Amino acid sequence: MKTLTDYKNLSKSDKGAVIALGNFDGLHRGHQAVIRSAQAIANTLGAPMGIGLFRPHPFRFFKPDAPAFRLMSPRVRAQVMDELGVELLYEIPFDDDLREMDDTEFVERVLHQGLGIKHVVVGEDYGFGKNRCGNIESLTQLCAERGIGVTAMSPVGLHELYGKYGSTEIRKALKQGDVFHAQHMLSRPWQVDGVVQKGQQLGRTLNFPTANLPLGDLVVPKLGIYCVETRLQDETLWRPSVASLGTRPTVGGEGVLLETFILNFNQDIYGQTIDVRFRSFIREEAKFDGLDALTAQMKRDEAGARAIFGLN
Repeated sequence: MKTLTDYKNLSKSDKGAVIALGNFDGLHRGHQAVIRSAQAIANTLGAPMGIGLFRPHPFRFFKPDAPAFRLMSPRVRAQVMDELGVELLYEIPFDDDLREMDDTEFVERVLHQGLGIKHVVVGEDYGFGKNRCGNIESLTQLCAERGIGVTAMSPVGLHELYGKYGSTEIRKALKQGDVFHAQHMLSRPWQVDGVVQKGQQLGRTLNFPTANLPLGDLVVPKLGIYCVETRLQDETLWRPSVASLGTRPTVGGEGVLLETFILNFNQDIYGQTIDVRFRSFIREEAKFDGLDALTAQMKRDEAGARAIFGLN
């Protein structure tokens, strides 16, 4: 997959694509349906298939101090897009200039002159332009005037009881600790990644050495203990693990940290980029009366994780 970080001054070879347009945070089943539609149209037209999204996320642009909300890092997003067969990723800079464009200016300057697209696929509720002045009707009309096809996709969901698959719904599930439902909507376990950092190294003292990751701008799920799987740098193997996501109240911790204890493993991985995917919720975070009580509970958590993974 080729990534282009602007819509201006593109080469001819980087234009003429069929694109799926949106934010694509999570690349969940709904997003995947939009991407599959774009791929089918691209195959019919003999054109490359790409994704157009905004950098930074518009929500972060308008509310820079809002709590973390992203479902995936750019690194994980690129991995998943590659797996989905995306050929071109257009990261459209969301800046003051773009914010002031109305729907006509956006279609003309970004989609037509800039990206030179042949066709665009969006969700049927897509809004764009200054103050979201544009909708699917204006997009269809403005694109038709420029020879650009438009396909609007209906929401995708399990059924009426659970509603549509959406990034908002996935965040809600994670905040409830419902990683099973989040996994269903995503079509894969929710995954975080980052560089292993040195912490207080208390876990090593208690014979539970952990790999510590800050979540950065990723959404913070329900605090507690989880069964997870960990993939080390340059490996494909997912290793059974148990993780604590929280503020470490027993030892006076500050800030939310993901601490992952990899089962049947004892290597120094400080400084490595690792991936952690969430499999099941074990219990809520709790404050214990001292390190002995904490250690005893950690042993119970480990035993529970081993049982879930079928390990001795």
